[in-house]
Amino acid sequence: MGTAGLGQKEARRKKWITGVVAGALAVTAAAVGVTYWVGVNRKEEPLHITQSLPTNVHQQLSGYTFTRSDGRRQIFTVHAARTVAFKQGGTTVLEEVMVEVFGRAGNRHDILRTQRCDYNPQSGDLFSSGKVEIELNAPQKASPDGPPRGRQAVYLETSQVAFRNEGSTVVSDAPLRFRIGSASGTAQGMTYGTREGWLELKSDVALELQPRGGANPPPPVRLHAQRLRYDKPTAQVTLGGPLEITQGTRRVVAEGGMVYLDPQNRITRADLEGSVKASDSAEGQIDGIDAQRMQGDFDAATGQLTHLRAGDEVEGFSRSKDHVAHLVAQRLELSFSGAHPRPLNGVVSGKVELTLDSAPRSPGGAPSVSPAGAGAGRQSSGMEKKTLRAAEIQFTFRPPGRSVQEADTVGPGELVVVPPDPKVGARVITAGQLLMGFDARSRLESLRGLAPTRIVFQPPANAAPGSVAQESSGDRLAASFDTGTQTLRDVQQSGHFQFQDGDRRGRSEEAHYEAQAQGLSLTGRPEIWDSRSHMKSERISINLRDDTAEGQGSVQATQLQDPTPAKAGQEVQPTHILADRMVAHRNSQTVHYEGHVRAWHGTDVVETTALDVYRAERRMSAGPQVLTSHLQPAALTSGAQAAPASPRGETRPVTIRTDRLEYLDLGRKASYRGNVRLQAESTVLVADRMDVYFSPAEAGEETTIERAVGEGHVTVTQPGRHAAGEHGEYFAETGKIVLTGGPPTVDDAEKGSTTGQRLTFFIHDDRLLVDGGDQSPSISKHRVAQ
Repeated sequence: MGTAGLGQKEARRKKWITGVVAGALAVTAAAVGVTYWVGVNRKEEPLHITQSLPTNVHQQLSGYTFTRSDGRRQIFTVHAARTVAFKQGGTTVLEEVMVEVFGRAGNRHDILRTQRCDYNPQSGDLFSSGKVEIELNAPQKASPDGPPRGRQAVYLETSQVAFRNEGSTVVSDAPLRFRIGSASGTAQGMTYGTREGWLELKSDVALELQPRGGANPPPPVRLHAQRLRYDKPTAQVTLGGPLEITQGTRRVVAEGGMVYLDPQNRITRADLEGSVKASDSAEGQIDGIDAQRMQGDFDAATGQLTHLRAGDEVEGFSRSKDHVAHLVAQRLELSFSGAHPRPLNGVVSGKVELTLDSAPRSPGGAPSVSPAGAGAGRQSSGMEKKTLRAAEIQFTFRPPGRSVQEADTVGPGELVVVPPDPKVGARVITAGQLLMGFDARSRLESLRGLAPTRIVFQPPANAAPGSVAQESSGDRLAASFDTGTQTLRDVQQSGHFQFQDGDRRGRSEEAHYEAQAQGLSLTGRPEIWDSRSHMKSERISINLRDDTAEGQGSVQATQLQDPTPAKAGQEVQPTHILADRMVAHRNSQTVHYEGHVRAWHGTDVVETTALDVYRAERRMSAGPQVLTSHLQPAALTSGAQAAPASPRGETRPVTIRTDRLEYLDLGRKASYRGNVRLQAESTVLVADRMDVYFSPAEAGEETTIERAVGEGHVTVTQPGRHAAGEHGEYFAETGKIVLTGGPPTVDDAEKGSTTGQRLTFFIHDDRLLVDGGDQSPSISKHRVAQ
């Protein structure tokens, strides 16, 4: 956001400020030197000549030189080609003047040149109306103590220069030009306080610096300020606003500033105050940072920016055609390194909020737009918005400091991701610490979170009333982003992962969330449950878009039926299911099982290749290849005669095989369709279709088969005999089968064939009853030898 450019501007601004300050000091020294020389010569013999001249007559002297010394050290020397003294008006004129200033310490060599200089000995004021040229750090041929080495010469040019004895100030309201190396500038007017040691450039201060850059130098640095003031005792330079610094597409403005110098007039610190704005607009992108104040620290020896601080309502931004970034914080700090200062690292603190908006791109790389007629240039699905919040964020830059490499929150952080799809709700990611990685173009590439981590999947704006947020948590978090679109790609959570969606819960060791598919995959002993079901599997996948859950590999599920009002308060028997795969649709309340399915409810067992449970309808369907098993209590009676005694509580299995099965809890009815085969002990009943009716479950008891009705190609097979008909009924309590329709016929291995309107078989003994109907009212009874 233009921080590196701001550092370079600060470094270059330091050079011209130093030159201007030094030039101002030289102007003052020259003016004071001339004044002092004239004042001294008033007492010396050459100036007494005016007393012997008649009224209104002048005298001219040629080739005059005056030197002021302190012991053996020269302080300054004044050279004048001519001097003219006027009695009327009391003015002394110096012509073709050159003043050389060495300073009391002998560490300066500054030269002032002017064509004419007027001096008033009565007031002590001095004035030069013409052009004044000043050269600071001028080379000299010889000096008693030797000139300073390695200091750059500064050239200044102005006019209308006056020394006012009262107040000890040097003043000019005329334009001022200066030059130092490749830097040059102008100002309007100046004032110098010789006694306190301050200098002020009154208005319209402007500087232009052309940086070095070989064959392709960078654009010049330009500085504009309303005024400039230098205080020598405190080594401070005050810049009055409005202040503006520009270089190519880079720009910094402020209401004012302060520059701090060391004893060698080298910059050590620069402060900008009042609505400071730094920006850079290049290659279709605008970056900037605003703050109430900015402070830069400089290496005095090299003049390079080393540290930058911004405070009080810091606001940064970056905008292009496909992304917008916005930063809000209380404080910003950056560290720099290198001859051309590049940022190394930094920190923002105080209610930090970083917002990133990005538009999705088409496969060709350009931002996707809506179809014709939907608005030219408008994004088809909007922009994904990411907002990072933390108390403090530390970041480092990728060498050579042109892009952000990493950004880490200090303590807890929160990232809110709002997808461009309005059908998808916001995702809120929080962690004990968030660690972000960026690519070479400062685009968010990865995100890591340290314990505790948490993701909240908020419902979309158009969600149904009563929709609740989905939440997940874990010890660690790792997310990746598409660098082209800056959209969230996926999130990996691991270590004690837990998931919550209303009354549905889940847990595992690891979880993977895929943003585009809106899928959550659980691995590492995963399990999910709610108030009516529980499921374990090798892998569980949850589709958050359509609210489905899929279990893959070694599925173990438990389902609870809703108790009816009549059974309220009673213990509800669960249904347990094993399968290779399970898919649960939460909205429709349907569950599909497939692959080696085995389900049991109490003593009732279903084995099949596929099973579908419709919880809202209290219905179940299975098939193909269905096997059901039911434990039935042994029959107590068999018609007119008592059945053989059975141990108390003895049960016997009844198995039914079929192609398909439908069970409806309402009515307690199971419908078997296709190749139905019911077996009770040694009796087998076969039909094309069969309906089985179950008894209501009493408290603490299992449901049992009451009766079964078979239709179509019905056969009954017992040891030694086989019967066929169109309709067959099985009565579980008495253990009998009634065969009708066709009419029914029985083939007995010993007795031969018998036909009647009704045949009754008993599965616990060998009795068979044949009813002939109206044509044969008698009942035939056959005893089958055992």
